[in-house]
Amino acid sequence: MLVAFLLAAATAQGSPAASGYELYVPPTYEAGTPAPLVILLHGYGASGAAQEAYMQFQPLADELGFLYLHPNGERDTAGNRFWNATDACCDFFGSGVDHSSLLRALIDDTRTAFSVDDRRIYLVGHSNGGFMSYRMACDHADVIAAIASLAGATWFDPARCAPSEPVHVLQIHGTADTVILYGGGGIGAALYPGAVQSVETWATYDGCDLAADTSAPNLDLDAGIPGDETTVTRYTSACPSGGSAELWTIVGGGHVPNLSDRFSRLVVEYLYAHPKAGPGENVCRSEPNSTGSAAVMDARGSASVAAGDLVLASGPLPPDEFGLFYFGPDSIEVLFGNGWRCVGAGVLGVFRFGVQSSGAKGRLERSVDYGAPPAAGRLVAGSTWYFQAWFRDPPAGGAFFDLSDGYCVLFAP
Repeated sequence: MLVAFLLAAATAQGSPAASGYELYVPPTYEAGTPAPLVILLHGYGASGAAQEAYMQFQPLADELGFLYLHPNGERDTAGNRFWNATDACCDFFGSGVDHSSLLRALIDDTRTAFSVDDRRIYLVGHSNGGFMSYRMACDHADVIAAIASLAGATWFDPARCAPSEPVHVLQIHGTADTVILYGGGGIGAALYPGAVQSVETWATYDGCDLAADTSAPNLDLDAGIPGDETTVTRYTSACPSGGSAELWTIVGGGHVPNLSDRFSRLVVEYLYAHPKAGPGENVCRSEPNSTGSAAVMDARGSASVAAGDLVLASGPLPPDEFGLFYFGPDSIEVLFGNGWRCVGAGVLGVFRFGVQSSGAKGRLERSVDYGAPPAAGRLVAGSTWYFQAWFRDPPAGGAFFDLSDGYCVLFAP
């Protein structure tokens, strides 16, 4: 369902101009149940519709239930739609339009009109849209949980950006990009940083150290390049809650990659695994199971010892199988089955559950009362606990057990 509404956008002269936007509402949306919000920002000269046709997030909105916007930037004097993001890109005719405030107002209007999960507000941008995603993370870190930039860059001068709190950042960039160079360059006299510099700058903003983790397996993001051509570099060490930086390097990829049929799903799975800090945070990621998707942990509630909480794993999961739900006071990160084990050796709770079937795919939701056995007497205010769901994946899927990502909860009084 498409819902149209008007937004007052600030112009260069400061007078409001009414701009129309359409919000795609998935059929599973229910008022009162918070849904993630994903905003896709187009490249210079493109449009929201053209960017959606290229990246195809709307089918994922239907499947996963997120609210979805792909707005249009206004046209410059050459007739090209653009976003005024950084000094390098892309207000080439000096309009001075404040797209940062406009997009923030769009987010706020959406939060007013619909039930939005405030911990899961995400931006994805391509080229000029990638630059704009970085600008939004700089200016509105209080609401943006994570961004994914394809062939964009952050400010060249790190002092031009002062995020108020950590934001998860994913940069995706091809080494053969001749428009926005992988190693950095300039648009006219205005410079922009390279992919590695952009990510390391954000790792620094987020308070992470710069120890790069390259242990994750390669990805297949470009269908025009044989094999799994994309390397993964993560900066997650010593990061505070809500912040991290990651680089997916498409070796041999250009400015407009021939996107694989996994590209958009992998991007959305990254976003879903990186919410804002709240009742808990992710401690390691899951890998796709035999359905082609990864199971994700989440939590709702007060994270209070007295009040309890709701922890769930969602898929899609292999249907009509069983799972095991683990929690304990320690975390690790080691390969196990089809994924990463996140709960350490001191496991104190194990529950067996059936996976509910939904058509050809499964879904698990498990309510956990932290005050009930076997956790009674073990939880204290200020302690951190870790949660993970393991479930049976048929041998045809390549591994007997698949694992969700790991989730930690710091308990308040």
